[in-house]
Amino acid sequence: MSEIRLKKIKVKNYRSFGEEQTFDFPENDYNKPISIIGYNNSGKTNLMNAIMYGIGENFVSAKTFEKTDLHNLNLANQLEIKTRIEATPYGHNYYGPQTIAGDYTIKTTLEDNEIKSSISKSFFGANKHYNIFYINFHNIKEEISTKKTSWGNLTSFLAKHIKSIVDNDAGMIAKKEAFKNSTKEATEEVLNDSQLSNFISKIKENYAQNLRNNNCEVEFGLPDYEDIFLQMVFKIGLNGEINNLIPIDHFGDGYISMFVMAVIQAIAESNIDDKCLFLFEEPESFLHENHQEYFYKMVLCSLAEKGHQVIYTTHSDKMIDIFDTKSIIRIDFDEQEKRTVKKYNNIEDFDSQNEEIISIENFNSFIKSVEPNINKTLFSRKVLLVEGPNDLLAYNYAIEKKINDIKNDSKFANTYLNFKNISIVVHHGKATALLLIDLCKHFGIDYYVINDWDFDLDFIEELAVIDTEVELKASQLYLSENGEDRSVTRKGMVTTNWKLIKTADIDKIHFNIPKLENVLGYESDNKSSLGIWERLNEIPEFDNVFFPESLINFLEINELSENNIPEIPIEEANDLPF
Repeated sequence: MSEIRLKKIKVKNYRSFGEEQTFDFPENDYNKPISIIGYNNSGKTNLMNAIMYGIGENFVSAKTFEKTDLHNLNLANQLEIKTRIEATPYGHNYYGPQTIAGDYTIKTTLEDNEIKSSISKSFFGANKHYNIFYINFHNIKEEISTKKTSWGNLTSFLAKHIKSIVDNDAGMIAKKEAFKNSTKEATEEVLNDSQLSNFISKIKENYAQNLRNNNCEVEFGLPDYEDIFLQMVFKIGLNGEINNLIPIDHFGDGYISMFVMAVIQAIAESNIDDKCLFLFEEPESFLHENHQEYFYKMVLCSLAEKGHQVIYTTHSDKMIDIFDTKSIIRIDFDEQEKRTVKKYNNIEDFDSQNEEIISIENFNSFIKSVEPNINKTLFSRKVLLVEGPNDLLAYNYAIEKKINDIKNDSKFANTYLNFKNISIVVHHGKATALLLIDLCKHFGIDYYVINDWDFDLDFIEELAVIDTEVELKASQLYLSENGEDRSVTRKGMVTTNWKLIKTADIDKIHFNIPKLENVLGYESDNKSSLGIWERLNEIPEFDNVFFPESLINFLEINELSENNIPEIPIEEANDLPF
């Protein structure tokens, strides 16, 4: 039995990583896959590559790393990758048990103006004693290729696994000579007195003559036994077809992805005693969202439940468990510091400040507000939380107008929030806003909240200085209004607004008093979006009452000018240092 698990990795000055970032992984009995999430250009691929180096899957030689691997292409930023691995022994020698377990440090130094790579301690080829599988689903067709490269190397996970099976199956090894003899006899029988046989003979004669009458031998036969199984191809017959089978690489990427699912499942089912390490790059690629959810639950979760460690990058909310937050690593790219930073990696249980985010009691709020916005919330750099559909309409319009007034570029204004990776999320009420604020805080996502105040009088500042709910319920703000006792409904509204202020922080919230329609000067009782839209188009400029300075700062509009053209971010790529 073999088992291997990555426990910790530290990454410093490697590509988009600058200042050292540390990532911890849950204990061995944790049975969920670990997702690495973040928007494009955040550094997910760089982190996965660092893991591959840190577990010995990517070989490190003296010249492995170049200037493009150093943070900001700066020779002063020599990289360092540290990993801690737990694993079972695979044998014994004079010094004791042999194992890949231990702490490893990969680093570069600048010597005579050359970048030199080193590793301490060495893996000494220990990887071959453990089951480690890396699959890049972007290159799905390459991952099912079983052929060797021109250098004689195996690159796909499928080829490596097939070779491992062949090399370690005693039964197959025992049948090797019989197989070679029988295939040779069968080949000779087929070629005997054939046009192909005559053709091969002519090649032999000409080649011998070209080699100055060298008495050479030419055989046209099967590859070496060890390579025969790497020359075979999987063929598929769909809908009951058994006669005309089609090679799997002739299918579309979606079909191939599902074939890879089956391969992964078969690997797990055939490794009952061994505990593998699976590393996946964006397994949702080429899959419909329903199949994404199926892949997550039936493949990734099943692997983890069997004791295998699964680490993968993803952009899909269908491929994560938002309510088991220790399974999530979230990274971000700090535009000011120009480096990848860890925003969330907490292997403790989620502790909500308010109520449970998901429960039968709270299911209605979850379905209405939280569930549709999981992707927007988790995969965004910033989140603007607004109360309802008309708020969404109004602030989308106002933001676009403000950007266009500055840049005089309607297309840029229309895509500004996408460009900045800022999402607007509708929370549908103060109670659910509390839940979404909790999520943002927990995952380190910057947020700003906009709500109706629902009172004609502005007592926001007075409410904000009250520290506890006991003090609140003893205050005149809670007990009376114009000398009269407040109704139960009004008391509830005061309490909810107070909770919202305390949860969000007064600097991260804006109230429209008493509500959006009044602030916009929309006088009709009909809350038709068309009516709101027509009113928005009548407003020449949005003032601080509707669009405060704190919101302008949050949206980074204050950083724009006519001559300040932001640099378009580049998609992640393996050959880029950022």
